[in-house]
Amino acid sequence: MDRFNSMVARLEQESAHAPRQYRVKVAILVLLGFAILALVLATVGFGLVALAGIAAVLAYAGGAAWLLLLKLGKLLFLLAIPLWFTLKSAVQALFIRLPAPQGREITRAQAPALFDALDEMRQKMQGPRFHHVLIVDEMNAAIVQRPAFGLVGWPRNYLLLGLPLLECLSPDEAMAVVAHEYGHLAGAHGRFSAYVYRLRHTWTTLHAFIAHFEGWLARLVAPLVRWYAPYFNAYTFVLARADEYRADAASVQLVGSDSAARALKRVNLVGQQYQLYLQSTYQRANDEATPPKDLLDHWAVRAREEIDVADTTRWLEEALDREGHFTDTHPTLRARLSALTEGYDALHVLPPAVAGESAGQAWFGSAINTLRSELQEQWAAQVTQGWAERYAETQAERAKLQELRNLPEREAESQIEMLSLSMRLEPEVDLREELAAFNAANRDHAFGLYLQGVALLDKGERLGLSLLDRAMEVDPEATKAACQRAYVFLSEQKEDALASEYVERWRKYDEGEARPA
Repeated sequence: MDRFNSMVARLEQESAHAPRQYRVKVAILVLLGFAILALVLATVGFGLVALAGIAAVLAYAGGAAWLLLLKLGKLLFLLAIPLWFTLKSAVQALFIRLPAPQGREITRAQAPALFDALDEMRQKMQGPRFHHVLIVDEMNAAIVQRPAFGLVGWPRNYLLLGLPLLECLSPDEAMAVVAHEYGHLAGAHGRFSAYVYRLRHTWTTLHAFIAHFEGWLARLVAPLVRWYAPYFNAYTFVLARADEYRADAASVQLVGSDSAARALKRVNLVGQQYQLYLQSTYQRANDEATPPKDLLDHWAVRAREEIDVADTTRWLEEALDREGHFTDTHPTLRARLSALTEGYDALHVLPPAVAGESAGQAWFGSAINTLRSELQEQWAAQVTQGWAERYAETQAERAKLQELRNLPEREAESQIEMLSLSMRLEPEVDLREELAAFNAANRDHAFGLYLQGVALLDKGERLGLSLLDRAMEVDPEATKAACQRAYVFLSEQKEDALASEYVERWRKYDEGEARPA
């Protein structure tokens, strides 16, 4: 990852200094990728033709050649089988139909206001039409292209709109989000950039396919792929990241810089709010046997309630410089906001509450109640089994906890099991003193040290880190859990350097665990 980041940093400077020449390099790299794929297919095809040619020559020669053909026939057949299946798999990979996005399709008759807004956007941005508009139960909006014939062919364009997100945004803010995604599809950053943006996803699929090659073909292709993939990813990453700014600029042209900036901020804030809402909802599985039937109805009310200013301020500060996964081409929120208008000086200002109708209410009208009902029923059906299993597990744990508490005397293992169950089932109870007493009486008990360390970190006490370190020394199998908890604590404290040390410690342990003895 460090090598990738350093390569990207160097290429970003090169792209900024000579953008035209950089695009030429990307075009050459794209052609080289197709050449590698053609080489793979040609090699396999040539092998099959050569084997067929040898068999045909021997058959045509007659006489002694027939005897040789009979002797070599089995060998030729064994060589031809893997070549044939490889060629067949390669062609199927190129033309296999990718699964269509899932969601509740909505039509113009059901949501005329939405389709009027999309028509206006399409007319201004001069882009292709949407073949399907799907409503989903996610805090997101996206555009997906699904080629008619696998990775090639006429694409079908799907617009996915998350109803939970639309409940939180004004119509202009929601259109800013949609316009950003549509900017990639419409080529707001040029046809070539739009093509490369989509090609990144295609090559991800192709690289995954080639990685499954085995035998002599793998030895031929794998070095080429290992050499090519980092360069393709880095060069196109820089271009795709620059295109994110252009897609933002396209949304500004459609709805204005104020709405675009508010949308960027609000998406980050309501994302945190919705995550907490889902966590509290799933927590109800500890006490309720079935999932609630009003998930989105309740969220529609919560989305319009005032959030604590301290929380939203903290969420915004965290979001400004939060980096995504290293494959995520989106720049930081700070960089995107600063690029919207020259001298943007409202980075830390919270967006005002949405006045009037939300985008969901404005675009769907009375149909929004039907959409909520359908989506929350689907959600409840999807989580019912897992929900019931968690409820049963929690009831069994509560019974076990009560059983342990009723014991007149407890061995060390029974005592630590009781404390562990109490931490899980009664998070509001402060167990720091009891865990400290347990570890004082039971020296070098790895699980006890881990639980005390977690309890201290939950209260913001750094001493918990030393207890996690000690737990890992006593029992290396505690490494993953301890490093994960330490990483979360240090990330919240913005101590990225120290957090990275725990990531490295986790990685080294994981590699050692995977290595055969």
